[in-house]
Formats: sequence, C-alpha cells, structure tokens
Amino acid sequence: MAGTGPLPKRSAERTRRNKEPEGGVGLAKGTARGGDPFPVKDHWHEMAKDWYSSLSDSGIAAFYERSDWATAMIVAEELTHYFNTSTSRRSAQMLTALFAMMTSLGATEGDRRRMRIELEKPKPTVASASVTAIGDYKSKLGVAKK
Repeated sequence: MAGTGPLPKRSAERTRRNKEPEGGVGLAKGTARGGDPFPVKDHWHEMAKDWYSSLSDSGIAAFYERSDWATAMIVAEELTHYFNTSTSRRSAQMLTALFAMMTSLGATEGDRRRMRIELEKPKPTVASASVTAIGDYKSKLGVAKK
C-alpha cells in the first residue's frame, strides 16, 4: 500500500521541509511514454463507466501510462461484476480489493498525497484593478492607445 499513518499535508501547508538524506536511495527515472485511455466498454455498469471516465478527466491522467489504463480497465470490469452481483452475495473482501486497486491508481486526493503527487487548480488570470481603472479613465478621456 502507498503508506500508513496520517495523510501527508499539502506542500504549501508544511512548515518544515527536511533536506533529502545524502547517500540515500535516489529516485530512478525513465522516459514517460504516456498513453491515452482505452474506450469505455458498453457492457460496464454505469458506476464503473462513471469511475473510469472520471479518471480520464482527472489531472492524474497526465501521469498515466498504457499499463495504468489497462489496470483501470481491469478495475472497471471487476466493478461491473461486483455491482451486477445480487446484493446478498456481494463480498466485502472484493470491495476491499477494488478499493486497493483504485488506491494504486491514485484515484483520490489522499491517495495522490501519499504518492507525493499534488494537483493544483489553475489560477485565473485577473488584471490588476488599478490597471483596469486607469485604462477605463484613459478611454473616457480619449487618450487611450488603440
């Protein structure tokens, strides 16, 4: 599993940033090849379709490779099987396994934080109020550049 203990804080919320240990285990890097999501299957349960589609719309999708999408398809297939089983025969163990598979894909914010991945919402570009006001005054006076 990705880690135990309390959920890590977002990097902006941390007050202390420890220096990486010298001579410690380094991060092995490779070339990301990327991959587009596989199409949603018609026979999937609606909840499985929604879950799979939400992954492809999520910011985490930028980190996914083809093998991640293949894993997500397996989860969607198993979700379909789980939801199509009568409620009296659904297994708590199966649901636990499904959530573990979802965790490995970074499906929730908590999962991503444990993986040390933070997704930030884009900041809207807003013109300074003073610059906008000066531009309005210039245009009213007829001295604004066109």
